[in-house]
Amino acid sequence: MLILIGPSFEASAPAVQRLAQLTGLVAYDLKTKLRPGSWGVVKLLADVEKAGDLTARLQAEGFPAVLVEADVAFDQGRRIVAVDRIALADEQLELELRGQTMLVPLKGLLTIVQGEAIVRSDRSVTAPASSNTFRAVVPTTQDLQAFRETQTASSYDSFHVADLHFATVLWVARLDARRTDFTPLGIETGSPLQKLEQAVAEITKLASVRVDRGVRTSSLASFATRPTPMRSTSPTPGAPISPRDLKPPPSDPHFDGYSRLVAQAERTARGLTA
Repeated sequence: MLILIGPSFEASAPAVQRLAQLTGLVAYDLKTKLRPGSWGVVKLLADVEKAGDLTARLQAEGFPAVLVEADVAFDQGRRIVAVDRIALADEQLELELRGQTMLVPLKGLLTIVQGEAIVRSDRSVTAPASSNTFRAVVPTTQDLQAFRETQTASSYDSFHVADLHFATVLWVARLDARRTDFTPLGIETGSPLQKLEQAVAEITKLASVRVDRGVRTSSLASFATRPTPMRSTSPTPGAPISPRDLKPPPSDPHFDGYSRLVAQAERTARGLTA
């Protein structure tokens, strides 16, 4: 269980000292973990009861503390779905998801997590076989080079995204700066990142939600990538249309996990359940 402190924590010296007393941590360590404006991890505890008790004590002292399961980071029930086109109409978001269109009330938007996703892609390059390659008993320089060229080569693709999280459903709508059509919002010029920024600004102006951009600085991000557990979670029902059969966008486990954790922290802080 992760005990988190919310973005509203200002990390003043007296507050950090009191937090250190309550948690048994060193004030210096807390300062490195907690940054104003983003979620930070105070403690990771395996004992659910102890984690709950400590969180309750922190809340009683006025700290914006919440308790979140670490498993949320890789919960496949929180499916991420790529948005092809987005529009605004009558205080609603109109999302086009692979040919399906759905309307989501702006008041149903919980938070937006924006940042850079980095996706690894592998490709195998095979050198042409030659009779010399098969006859060699002791590898020659050419044999070693041929072997290297048959190995998998990795490349990385980075792009900017913004995840729209909703209050009462767990699936996530992803705006991809490269692929999402923002023209219905009146956004037609600028770089892909500039268009994404304009879209996020337009949505937040109407929905009044917080935009989290702390994936590179928040201590919560270090808990975003973990080994996939043997068990898996099926998508949670309840959305107006289910995105369970939609092909997920290219995945960056680090950003995906962080995005899920932030959304659950926001949901818990508001006392919401999905």
